[in-house]
Amino acid sequence: MTDILDNSRVSGEEPKLIVRKASRAPIWSVWAVLEGTPSEEIFEGSSEEDASSWIKTGGRSWLEERRRKRNA
Repeated sequence: MTDILDNSRVSGEEPKLIVRKASRAPIWSVWAVLEGTPSEEIFEGSSEEDASSWIKTGGRSWLEERRRKRNA
């Protein structure tokens, strides 16, 4: 798995968490996106609402955990 936050050291940016729908399946995913780096899928849900709700809870925790690992 790509550690997208490693690339944020250079740019000083935090990844943006966005929701995307799978093109051929009823799955909604949350992706961490940082300009100039490959996107990283970090969550799959059965609906857009599931994925959006996860950003508000698990997404924030995910960013904090990755930030702690990066700064360790």
